Amino acid sequence: MFRSYYNWGERWYVCTPIMDNLTAVTAGGSSLFDLTGKRLANAGSSITSFACEPNQDDSRPPRRVCYENTYQLEPPSKFRPDQVKPIIETVLNTNLTGKKYDPIECSLLCKFLSDDIKAKVKELNFKRYKIIAQVTIGEKKDQGVRVGSRFLWDSDRDNFASAEFENRSLYAVGMVYGVYFE
Repeated sequence: MFRSYYNWGERWYVCTPIMDNLTAVTAGGSSLFDLTGKRLANAGSSITSFACEPNQDDSRPPRRVCYENTYQLEPPSKFRPDQVKPIIETVLNTNLTGKKYDPIECSLLCKFLSDDIKAKVKELNFKRYKIIAQVTIGEKKDQGVRVGSRFLWDSDRDNFASAEFENRSLYAVGMVYGVYFE
């Protein structure tokens, strides 16, 4: 169950979404606003998923890896968008065909699809490239959407590939960036 904790003065509020209504519970202290046991109006919901979750315990410092300089300014093979785009299209088509839009499921699906695309692109073995994969899924409701990004990069070495997917319920945009790591 998803809960949000808010602090207002000396009073803590725990907000839990329950069937499109929001219940506010307070504990301890005094406050200007007392929301004990009151139901708030339909507030909707929003889910955000981040692919970079901490996966190591913070009790020990991370190991630092030091590399010697290779003095290599050009990549052995450049990032090829024509090889990456079919991978994005295949992953999006196989996983999203026949799906209906559900905000919670789609937020988890974005993370899964971006991890899957990234793993398959890494199998192409673009040496000395950092691979960044991003998937955006949204609900189709007769609206227009533009997905864009900005980077500060070297136009000779860095590149990207993108692919789109649509069905009656949702749209998806998958983007993969290959950034050369000197």
